[in-house]
Amino acid sequence: MQVSTTQYLNSTYSRDLSAKEPKSSLGKDDFMKLLTAQMSNQNPLKPSDDTQMLAQLAQFTSLEKLTELNTTTKQSNAVLGAINVTNAVGYIGTSVVAGGSNIYRGPSMCSDVYYTVPEGVETIKAHVYDASKRIVDTVVLSGTGKGEHIFGWDGTNSQGRLPEGQYTVGFEARDKNGKLIKVGSKVAGEVTGVTSKDGRTVLELEGGRKINLVDITRVERPVYPSDKKKDS
Repeated sequence: MQVSTTQYLNSTYSRDLSAKEPKSSLGKDDFMKLLTAQMSNQNPLKPSDDTQMLAQLAQFTSLEKLTELNTTTKQSNAVLGAINVTNAVGYIGTSVVAGGSNIYRGPSMCSDVYYTVPEGVETIKAHVYDASKRIVDTVVLSGTGKGEHIFGWDGTNSQGRLPEGQYTVGFEARDKNGKLIKVGSKVAGEVTGVTSKDGRTVLELEGGRKINLVDITRVERPVYPSDKKKDS
């Protein structure tokens, strides 16, 4: 008796329904069972077309290769992640510069922020925001020439000393016509720890700030209070 593919799948589903939930897609084992059933139950007088059979075999081979590739990729990512974390440990205790805009207001000093000015900037201000995204201080900067400058915030405003914690700085740069010009920024700080999440290696800076390992642009010696520079 010839058994169609639909009949085979229906009988298999009925037997397994009480034991487990139906799957939404076929795995390689399911595909092989289906192909075997089709070959063993086909009409000998009307065998499946060779082209159709070869196409099905090619699909199975592709499925097998994709499964192996997926497994290999996951293993490789795990190994690379472990290597990145191991290498990143070497950054602990050093001062790094990386893309970002966070400032840490510590007990006695604030972390530096580097900003890069393009050509044509006439005026530039640094707006400091607290955790609620409110501007708590605005500083008019003298470093408007093309190139990289350092913004060293003193952690105070017109009302006095601000609490310790994390702040964010945004730069408002304008040309001679008052048109806004984008200014890039980088953060600096000493690395205190390393974590790995979702395949990304993250460096922890003092004050709880975090940066991605891939965003580091340079590594420097630790910065001490006596080394602090103001806006240049």
